[in-house]
Amino acid sequence: MFDRRSDQLNAIAFNTSASTDVLLRLLHEEAAGAWGAFMARPLPDEVVDAIVVHPERRLRSTLAESFAVPGEQRGRLVEDPHFRVRQVLANAPNSFRSSAPSLPLPVQRRLLDDPEPIVRRDAAFYGNFDDRLIAGLCDHEDAFMREASCDSWCLLSESERERLLHDPDDDVRQRARRMACRDDARWTGVLLESGLDDSPQQDVIRYGAMTTALAEQVAASGDADDRRALALNTRAPLDVVRKLAENPEHSVRLAVSVRPEFTEAERAAVDVTVGPDDRLYPVEWVRTCEDADVLRDCARSSHTWLRRSAACAEHLPADAVDLLSRDDDHAVRLLLCERQPTVDGEAVLQTYLGCEVITKSLLLSHPNFPKAGLAERFADDPDTGKRALAVLDPDVDADVLARLLADDDSSVSSAAAVHPALPPDLLLRACDEPATATSALRNPALPAKVMHERLDALGVPR
Repeated sequence: MFDRRSDQLNAIAFNTSASTDVLLRLLHEEAAGAWGAFMARPLPDEVVDAIVVHPERRLRSTLAESFAVPGEQRGRLVEDPHFRVRQVLANAPNSFRSSAPSLPLPVQRRLLDDPEPIVRRDAAFYGNFDDRLIAGLCDHEDAFMREASCDSWCLLSESERERLLHDPDDDVRQRARRMACRDDARWTGVLLESGLDDSPQQDVIRYGAMTTALAEQVAASGDADDRRALALNTRAPLDVVRKLAENPEHSVRLAVSVRPEFTEAERAAVDVTVGPDDRLYPVEWVRTCEDADVLRDCARSSHTWLRRSAACAEHLPADAVDLLSRDDDHAVRLLLCERQPTVDGEAVLQTYLGCEVITKSLLLSHPNFPKAGLAERFADDPDTGKRALAVLDPDVDADVLARLLADDDSSVSSAAAVHPALPPDLLLRACDEPATATSALRNPALPAKVMHERLDALGVPR
């Protein structure tokens, strides 16, 4: 019973047409089950005003963590009396595959100068703040802050870099040297000789400048992860990396096979396979490539990992997008639909229908997803997943909606209950049916009067 109550409170909180007075009611302790919604939806100024001064810290922290309200609204919490709220504010909201609005610069400065060390340290390391502000921490009295400044290495002067490279604090020195090694093989050697933990060591091997002697030393290592990192380092000497093409470890050979210098014939000569279920991060030099011709080559490649990586490239040309939308590898098509806004709508639909990953619903938000006509195509389909798509059609007839609302499958009836074209009498009836109540309460056509009545029934004060 409690779960159903919480679900209904959340549904009202997420309703995009919920009025200000409805949202204000949800600030009562009796509606605490709905507070999580305030992290993921826009809020009127009056509601933000009330949350900023609300006595419950949990609610204020929820606003601080929001990825759906402007940075100016979140930034008001920089004055919050509890340091935990300011700490949440200092950490960038971590919304899945999207970015949150930045905090105003004055708020960023205040958080970097917060009297509580944990707040300013979180701001420096995790806050996604302006790089110039972070670079300005290079002479801070707090070693944690100096360490954070190393991440803005390209903005530091030579003298500032030298001070960090020889900082009295070991963590600061190590961080500075890990940045410096990307351009200076001398620091790569220093770091590898210092005995790093596995993850930092592989980071140095993958991104550090490399002499032939250093590369040969790593290539002879007994650690396959080190050898794989070396093969992925595009600045490592190619003649050393080529020798790893015969390495007994498949992960090492796979990394060698995607070297940017290799021809298609050279790639094909490396004994590797990429299965349909293999999960691989995009090859970095492909993902960040801006050369349209190189990306076309990757899209045409017989190497599945290169095609998957090209699908994620920001600068992928239109003809390559079209080519990859017809790729035999489902992961290529899925990555393409997730990352490229220009993919043909029918390709997005077919990829969605063949998708089995838990994030498939994100494809429904693709700008080209073909919602028009879905009712005609799928309303009577025997497949429940396709019938549920029919209710996404903005022009679906009321009688079709009524039929889908009465569907035996709850996923179909729940989807129909959210459609704003649902006739009012059916919408009200859906609010009282256990199978559809939660969805119906999210329907933007639901009158505020009905929302208030449901909050009354759920024990939320007026």
